[in-house]
Amino acid sequence: MRFPRLLALCVVIVALPVAAQTPASAPNQPTAQTPRVHVTRDHLRLDGKLDEAAWQLADSIDDFRQRDPVEGAPATERTVVRFVSARDGLWVGIHAYDREPARILHAQLRRDTDMGTDDGVQVMFSPLQDKRTAFWFAINPNGAMTDAEVVSFESENVDWDAVWDSRAQITADGWVVELFIPWQTLRYRADQTAWDVNLRRVIRRKNEDVLWRAWRRTEGIKFLEKAGVVEGFTDLPPRATAELRPYVSATASGVSRDYNADGSFTKAADAGMKGAFGLDAKFAPSRGLTLDLTTNADFAQAEVDRQVINFTRFPLFLPERRPFFTEGAGIFNFGRTEETQLFYSRRIGLGPDGSPIPLLAGARLSGRLGDQQVGVIAARTGGSNPATDAVVRVRRDLLGRGYLGAMFTGRDERSGGLSTAAGVDANVPFVVRGQNLIFFAGSAWTHDSAGGTPNYSRLGIDFPNDVADISQRVERVEQGFDPSLGFVQTDGIVRWGGQVQFSPRPHIPYVRQLEFTLIDYQYVQRIGGGLSNAEFQVTPLAVHFNSGDQLEFNLQRQGDAPTESFDVWDGTTIAPGTYWFNRWEVQYEGSAHRAVKANASASFGNFYTGGGEDYSLSLSGRVQPHLLWALSFGYTEGRFPLSHFIAHTMTTRVDYALTPQLNTTLFAQWNNESNRAALNARVRWTRTPGSDLYVVLNSAWPTELDGASIPWTRPQRGGVVVKYVQYLRY
Repeated sequence: MRFPRLLALCVVIVALPVAAQTPASAPNQPTAQTPRVHVTRDHLRLDGKLDEAAWQLADSIDDFRQRDPVEGAPATERTVVRFVSARDGLWVGIHAYDREPARILHAQLRRDTDMGTDDGVQVMFSPLQDKRTAFWFAINPNGAMTDAEVVSFESENVDWDAVWDSRAQITADGWVVELFIPWQTLRYRADQTAWDVNLRRVIRRKNEDVLWRAWRRTEGIKFLEKAGVVEGFTDLPPRATAELRPYVSATASGVSRDYNADGSFTKAADAGMKGAFGLDAKFAPSRGLTLDLTTNADFAQAEVDRQVINFTRFPLFLPERRPFFTEGAGIFNFGRTEETQLFYSRRIGLGPDGSPIPLLAGARLSGRLGDQQVGVIAARTGGSNPATDAVVRVRRDLLGRGYLGAMFTGRDERSGGLSTAAGVDANVPFVVRGQNLIFFAGSAWTHDSAGGTPNYSRLGIDFPNDVADISQRVERVEQGFDPSLGFVQTDGIVRWGGQVQFSPRPHIPYVRQLEFTLIDYQYVQRIGGGLSNAEFQVTPLAVHFNSGDQLEFNLQRQGDAPTESFDVWDGTTIAPGTYWFNRWEVQYEGSAHRAVKANASASFGNFYTGGGEDYSLSLSGRVQPHLLWALSFGYTEGRFPLSHFIAHTMTTRVDYALTPQLNTTLFAQWNNESNRAALNARVRWTRTPGSDLYVVLNSAWPTELDGASIPWTRPQRGGVVVKYVQYLRY
């Protein structure tokens, strides 16, 4: 599919009748008046009690309806929400009534944790009312906090880390939560006194999901076109001129050792100590734009990558965890995640093996400028091969929630010269008779010193709804398409993919929903002809129980046609050729409300010229309200005519939180491919919102040494990092 055809398709999409789109401001959109109470934070205590007089002046919102289990039915427990707009920020008070307070689930205390085990409330604000972007805040009965940027109806950036605070407590009639969000955290226009708002509550033991608005199963809290409106945001202050986060850190490294198979070692580096300091700064060029600057960036507090055994011939895609790149990351999405992306932030400041490269300086501009969402990144990296990187992204609003976008990326590298990439894309969602229908298209080109402009194009349609989820897409990646700041799984191919899935809700005891996938497929052929790889999956039955448990059966047919030999395991080599093989799989996922939850899967069948089994088991539990633990195991056995292997993986994680502001994490992992056990332990103390102290321990040991035990007292690598970040606002 060439670009002229894609451009013609975009024009056709734009010309579709706007009547098919749900209006941006529905006539029955509800409103709630927010009082403008001129108080300071000293007069409103952040204690989770809501006993100040200001709360009694506020209008309340209490008409919540179920999204699950009975769509549109009144909530089984009452929820009352109030807002107070003060000089220094927005206050939100929520009283979540519960007739059985002893059964409220409240295991989590850690910041930015998964709230799937607990009761919780969520607040979504879209001050710009652009039907596309929003800020999302979630709290559980312990006061544990998590947040995200809403990027679109289908996605959010959970790595966004805002400055805000909350307190919560369980009471005799339920639980109460109080939030304080500084105005600086939010983006709003000076003349806009009404915001789009939505509210959600989860009652975990009932597996009940209730919302103020957008409670239909085809909608949800991120469905901004059906959000409610809260009025009364008058005389809001301008955003602060600057937010500064200077940091200082000290790193103590142990002796680095290179181990031989017999357990002997040579010293690779001596133990040492070093200090570092740097600065992250945030400025507000306008109320809708944020400029972030960093110098001598340090990401010691970021979570480590998970070890993954790769049994394929394709590169692994690892998620971004560094704060400078995660905030506002959604606007930089271009292409299909994990397959062909024009921008992949891990190309900046990280080597191919994940080792850090000094990020000497960086700047990021993101936000909204009129009818455009804009994002700009500029970075300078050091090391043995310094480079200057640049990314520019613009998305112009199109119809209700759609956009027409353009993107440019470039790298000027000492050893490789200048390489660039550019592209245009469009995403146009519609609501047709209450159902979601999305069209998307895009095309991009790369150019480097070698010449040539190979192209990448994509086109697709998606029907993502509760009863049916149907999609079809096609991508063409020309040979040599490899943007220096992007991720390309394979080039020189045409990739067809899609699915047809139906999920009825029959009246069967204990069953909430059934799922039948008639086909979920991906067929990749080389541009010159012939198979590259393929996977077809049919789900004859998946059951979602009222309890939250899920059971699924899958039938799979896979194909691969490597042109070069590759190893799936040491000693097991797949020769060039064409291979087709069948497998079947069963999966079980336990309900999140259980004190001990189990997830398990088993896969059987052929694999290239051999066969084998793959098993996985994960157990997780909680001791309310301080302790969470998780164990996971993986076992893969491969039997081939000339070889045999068994792969083991194991991870364990323990989270212990004294308070929502002081928590610890221990994460250990091991696999017998790398023969390496690794430990990451972290303590985080939030002294005040935005100001944090981190203590991070990293260590790794060789395993399965010939005739020798694991040298626990002499790690292969090890070190301790102490980092303090101070938040200042001017």
